[in-house]
Amino acid sequence: MGLLDKASDAGSKSAKKPVAKAVAKAIPVAKAVAKAKPVAKAVAKAKPKAVVIPDAVTGKPVKAIRARAIPQGLPENYETASPNARRIAWFTNFVVNLGPVFGFLFSVAVLDAFTTIFALVALAALTLNLIVLPIMSGRTLGNFVSRTKNITYSGSKPNFLHALFVNSTGILALTGLVFLMIFAGSVFSEKGSTQIQASVWSILGIIFIILFFINSSMKRSNEMNQGLYDSIFKAFLVKHIPAEGEVSTGFIGKLESMASYGDRFTQRQEAKVAKKAILNESSSDESDDKPVAKAVAKAKPATKAKAKATAADKKDAGKTK
Repeated sequence: MGLLDKASDAGSKSAKKPVAKAVAKAIPVAKAVAKAKPVAKAVAKAKPKAVVIPDAVTGKPVKAIRARAIPQGLPENYETASPNARRIAWFTNFVVNLGPVFGFLFSVAVLDAFTTIFALVALAALTLNLIVLPIMSGRTLGNFVSRTKNITYSGSKPNFLHALFVNSTGILALTGLVFLMIFAGSVFSEKGSTQIQASVWSILGIIFIILFFINSSMKRSNEMNQGLYDSIFKAFLVKHIPAEGEVSTGFIGKLESMASYGDRFTQRQEAKVAKKAILNESSSDESDDKPVAKAVAKAKPATKAKAKATAADKKDAGKTK
């Protein structure tokens, strides 16, 4: 029995040894996994970090925009409004916004009557065109007539404050002029609190007038015809092309039908341009034909001289004979 026990003990020891070797061989695999961790760290470090730059106004650090951000330019599939459409939109908004205001001023200065009615009409027109319609549709009456609209770089309609500021620059400039006419003289003639109030209103009027000229100069110098408030709200005036199946009904549908007036004006303008082009072509053709006619007229005496010379030669030949 003792010999059998020793033999079994020896067999169990020999069976346990390969297991230990297998465990020992598995250690390098764990080391390889441990070595792979720095690679993952390197990949994590390779990710681009946001660059921190100081703000131009506040001086506080601000993260720069990543490359994946939407480019703040004119979106695709949109076309900027033509100069003729811009003129139609401007003229319509001018009449709607300032027409009742001029009527109110006329009633105050000349008629001295119906001032309340004109004031209510002017306030209603300004509220409708500068606040209500931009909130409902993002467009003004001028946009409806000229088939245009304002969009941002993302293709959505801008904040209604954009329409309020853009279409009130003329009104604010006129208001500033009135402020200067009323209060500028009191700045130098009055003293105390009256002088301070007159100075505040005069400075406010100057600011309104300066903003008007800044907006106009920026429109002239910008390729997209963006003014001051267009640049602030990142808005563009583009052609309005309804999407497939888009049908406007109700009050907005009636406003959409007003675009027929703008289309008629555009057709008349295009017809005038075509007539001018035809007249210019005809005048250029006539100017080109005149030198040819003159050359032909000059060539006729030469042919007559040749004919006379040939006739003289024939006479000389007959005499010699």
